[in-house]
Amino acid sequence: MEKKILKTPDLRHFTRWPADRISHAVLIVTIGLAVLVFAGFFLIGYDMPFEEDANFNAPLLTDAVFYLMYLLTAAAVGVCIWALCRSIRQGGMKDKTDDNGVPSGRIVWGTIGLLAASLLLTFVFGSSQPVKINGADYTDTFWLKATDMFINTSIILTVVAIAAVVYGLSGRNRKDGMKKGEKK
Repeated sequence: MEKKILKTPDLRHFTRWPADRISHAVLIVTIGLAVLVFAGFFLIGYDMPFEEDANFNAPLLTDAVFYLMYLLTAAAVGVCIWALCRSIRQGGMKDKTDDNGVPSGRIVWGTIGLLAASLLLTFVFGSSQPVKINGADYTDTFWLKATDMFINTSIILTVVAIAAVVYGLSGRNRKDGMKKGEKK
């Protein structure tokens, strides 16, 4: 029996890599870039005083942090749009189940509905009370409500995700299926 020799990955053909390998590579690059930018932010010119008020700092690489956040946000939105288009092109958004009997169509529509409802409700009921920032009142109602919307929607989605994981780990759904005479 011959031993297989593991080759180093050929970076020219990364489009042929499996999804988990691409995901891992993107994660490593993103973490490396974030560490590099934030290390530069805190280590290079962090203690520079603000010209108008010396009580505040004006770090030299603040713009680099902003550009990194803009880049990551744009990339995330781009990947979401690409994944949605790919999903629709490959089989539509019909209510289908995968090989393991998971109702993936219902999960996708439920997630989209929960996100839309959370964004709408948290914006409508969000606070528009003025906030004191650097000694001045900030009173822009739209941005105050938008900030509340994103914070509260993140909390709602995180709680729902934790509840779904706990429910999935409980095995309750599998136990109910076994009672009905279904095979495992």
